[in-house]
Amino acid sequence: MTALIFDTETHKLHGDIIEAAAMEVKFFDYSTAHPIMPTMFEFNKRYKPSEKISLAAMAVHHIVDEDLIKCPPFTRFKMPMDDVQYLIGHNIDYDIAAVNRAGTATSGIKAICTLAMARYLWPTLEAHNLTALAYFVGSDRKATRRGLRNAHSALNDCKTTYSLLLKIVREKGFKTFEELYEFSEMARYPTHIFYGKYKGWAIKDMDDRDIHWLMGKTDDEYLRISLENEILSRNSIDEQEELPFI
Repeated sequence: MTALIFDTETHKLHGDIIEAAAMEVKFFDYSTAHPIMPTMFEFNKRYKPSEKISLAAMAVHHIVDEDLIKCPPFTRFKMPMDDVQYLIGHNIDYDIAAVNRAGTATSGIKAICTLAMARYLWPTLEAHNLTALAYFVGSDRKATRRGLRNAHSALNDCKTTYSLLLKIVREKGFKTFEELYEFSEMARYPTHIFYGKYKGWAIKDMDDRDIHWLMGKTDDEYLRISLENEILSRNSIDEQEELPFI
């Protein structure tokens, strides 16, 4: 069984992989301070996309077309290790979709999303991007700042994700990747709104009218299910509180 913290950079939003990185992590019973730790394995490789890098993407990761001239095409991407059972990342679904577009199947791999878990554990934080969370979980902000100077380098983002993952594992007391995966799956169904006109609102505090409006607007299936469940729970409570017909 292999678990990798994984990250990609793409040539545009929902584009081709131009950089992929991974680091293996394992649970260790003998370490209470660091119950989950990296092994010696790290992977970092660049690829050539099917078209030029967009300016918006370039401004984020600072990879330019000239860096990729001698790199293999993105369709040559392969998982860096055999028997990968878990892929861990911040908004890992984005990276898995990029891998699929490169022609690599991931159907047997379980995705663990640190973004979903962070939003579930700390819903009232003003931001949940990886850089903001690095400052939140770091004990030394000057050291965190030094580590973030290469933010949006895929391997550096993997290392930042590890710091966040360690905080989550410590807080919840997880001992296995399967426990971590099950929590990640549960956390995908939000308790709060994280964007748009209702950003910062707890779903349980929203009016029925607002919930129905948002249900008609969102494309996020996890959010839609959370909204539907809140309406169903309210209707169930109303029915139970009704007096019997006399």
